[in-house]
Amino acid sequence: MNADRRLAALRRRLASEEIEAIIITDVPNVRYITGFEGVFDDGANVACMLTDQFARVYTDSRYSEAVAVAAEGTPWILHVQRESLYIELCDQVVAEGVQSVALESNVPYGRFRFLSERFGGRVEVVDQWVEELRQVKEAAEVERITRAAELTVAAFEYALGLITPGATEAGLALEIEYFMRSNGADGVAFAPIVASGPNASKPHAVASTREIGTGDLVVLDIGARFDGYCADMTRTVAVGKATERQREIYEAVLEAQETALSQIRGGLRASDADALARKSLEASGLAEEFSHGLGHGVGLEVHEMPSVGPRSRDTILSGSVITVEPGVYVPGFAGVRIEDLVVVDDGGSTLLTTADKRLIEI
Repeated sequence: MNADRRLAALRRRLASEEIEAIIITDVPNVRYITGFEGVFDDGANVACMLTDQFARVYTDSRYSEAVAVAAEGTPWILHVQRESLYIELCDQVVAEGVQSVALESNVPYGRFRFLSERFGGRVEVVDQWVEELRQVKEAAEVERITRAAELTVAAFEYALGLITPGATEAGLALEIEYFMRSNGADGVAFAPIVASGPNASKPHAVASTREIGTGDLVVLDIGARFDGYCADMTRTVAVGKATERQREIYEAVLEAQETALSQIRGGLRASDADALARKSLEASGLAEEFSHGLGHGVGLEVHEMPSVGPRSRDTILSGSVITVEPGVYVPGFAGVRIEDLVVVDDGGSTLLTTADKRLIEI
């Protein structure tokens, strides 16, 4: 993926802030700013340094061959670690006369302290420079997220045939992951959430050995990863005929989601989007049971900018990909969440997850 536009944007930011260099160590940000694909795993030992003069990637011998191939024809210069990556990086910065450096705000404190002391010049902690660039997706990124969403929908439809009394949450989660990987996914964007009965009232329940029973609502929050990009979708299904109360909660959540979806567009404040769903649930007396934000951005990571919640200061930008996922959770009874992934433009949003949202009774 061509990252020239990304490099140019980050260099403009450096110039506007009057900082000579930025050191990037967050792995998803490294993937984004280099454009290197299939090179770094989540725990990669890697850093990037960018100035107006050069772009360097620092890594060790485990990744050097892949980086060398990926860097061909790009501005990126490979530096292979000999002893200590960060000592070598700092010494090179000093030797070249750089006097001001930006570090990402999410850098671990120990690394920040080491880099600051060894560099000795002006160090600025900067917040979400690369993440802000990542918020607006390029066409190629949307294509990959769309494919991840298609795999997610297919996995959900496959899972419907496996939801039977006696099946376990953990067993169903494993089947979902196996299906995704078997059908072209890199893997899962996150560990599948399969929460049944009283477990469904926990928004981020861990799939357990609990057996699914007749009368349960089952929340399935799943997402595939394709070519490095994530999807995220939730559906709630009933095992057997839903009770009147289960159906009332489900319909209230669905109405809240559709209300928000109908009005989300580029330029809308994220907190205002959240308020749309929350106000809808107030009409059903369920707003207090909606205990999390309406959604979040999705891309190289399953949670990225913007944050779409009541206290968010973000704006939903045209070109962003976000989730819209109101939920109602009643401890000891059940939970319902309906989540879709959409790509936003100035006129509205386009649905990427197309699985049926009617209450399915199995």
